[in-house]
Amino acid sequence: MRIESSFRRRLTLSAAAVLLTAGAGVAATHAASAAAAGCQVGYTVTSQWQGGFGASVSVRNLGDPINGWKLTWSFPAGQTITQLWNGTHTQSGSQVTVTNLSYNGGIPTGGSTEFGFNGSWNGSNPVPSSFALNGVTCTGGVTSPSPSPTPSPSASASASASPSPSPSPSPSASPSASPTPPSRPAIENNFPVTREGAYGTNRYTVFRPSNPAAVGRPMPVLVFGNGACAHTNGSEVVQALTFVAARGFVVVDTASVDGSPNGVQSGSPIPSLLTDGISWAERENARAGSPLYQRIDLSRVATAGHSCGGLEALIAGQDRRVKSVVSLDSGLFADGSFGYSRAELSKLHTPVMFLDGGPSDIAYDNTRANYDLTQVPAVLAEHPQAGHVGFITGSQMTDGMTAVVQFLDMTLNGNATARAYILGPSGLAARAPWTVRSKNF
Repeated sequence: MRIESSFRRRLTLSAAAVLLTAGAGVAATHAASAAAAGCQVGYTVTSQWQGGFGASVSVRNLGDPINGWKLTWSFPAGQTITQLWNGTHTQSGSQVTVTNLSYNGGIPTGGSTEFGFNGSWNGSNPVPSSFALNGVTCTGGVTSPSPSPTPSPSASASASASPSPSPSPSPSASPSASPTPPSRPAIENNFPVTREGAYGTNRYTVFRPSNPAAVGRPMPVLVFGNGACAHTNGSEVVQALTFVAARGFVVVDTASVDGSPNGVQSGSPIPSLLTDGISWAERENARAGSPLYQRIDLSRVATAGHSCGGLEALIAGQDRRVKSVVSLDSGLFADGSFGYSRAELSKLHTPVMFLDGGPSDIAYDNTRANYDLTQVPAVLAEHPQAGHVGFITGSQMTDGMTAVVQFLDMTLNGNATARAYILGPSGLAARAPWTVRSKNF
């Protein structure tokens, strides 16, 4: 298509990458006074870059089962949460409150739950020194229920008139019926997938698990831009996006389901198609009768795209609803071609993954240059046999989409196994012929 030939003419050469890692952790134990209670909180800075950072928080229940939780703390240096997943948050000044979602409110004795967030800092980024669970500050141990108070004389006299029955023990709170998010990697899922036109519009094709309830939790959303900025015919990406959806994601592709005209011109980037796709997911999650009704987790949204669609994903990724970005065989041009300069990369606020197919990929130099300029946590993964389309239609599709799923599982779901696959020395980097670089994690 015309855009691809133009893409070839305008690609530029890259510079070298840098690697920066940062981490910190703190643990605390605190107890509640209303029942036998106690918990351990782990707060770890998972990545840090100039002005921003990512953190993971684990809450382990050491006391009676909890059905609904609220964790509070105070940032010591005025840090601010910019986005959070696996919970909802409010912040007033330095005071932060994080509350469970519907699926992770129950924590049995000895069980745990986790959430993560990205934040901003200015000057320094020390970790919080104390936490409170459901309003009780850390005490360093498990607290048993307080004994009943001594009855008053009148109460004793009244009680002596008849034998007192033995008090029955108070029942323990039951864990929430909603399942805790699975700890196994998303890549191990393989749900049957339904491909269908988006409800109410012919501008999108939706790929989703056929039985959303089988996923066991609300699903993340991936909005995808096609190669050549194809906004009508999305047949090229059917196999790749089916692979992603089968791992427990709702994928919204920017093309009509049957290739019919939809009023959108192809050939040039339209990032608003991706952000409008997020808005469609919001409406569908709230529409009674939809198969996706209350089955979408709108706190876990990503944009991705191939070639020209990768430009759309990088610009749409600036939307504050987006938590992760993937650019396949793509990148913004040095000369600002197609209306977007590389200065746009400084507006990204989430982790981003760049994939290229090696020197034979027409986007090879451009992808590398974009990685070098990116200031947020970033990964550059290169497969020298994939060329420009191998991740989408070639024999490297499974390898490429596995990397995409693992990155999304790491950044959207906070999965530790996926993180090791993307960033660890025995993960993707150990799988020949891949080469992997990362920074700011």
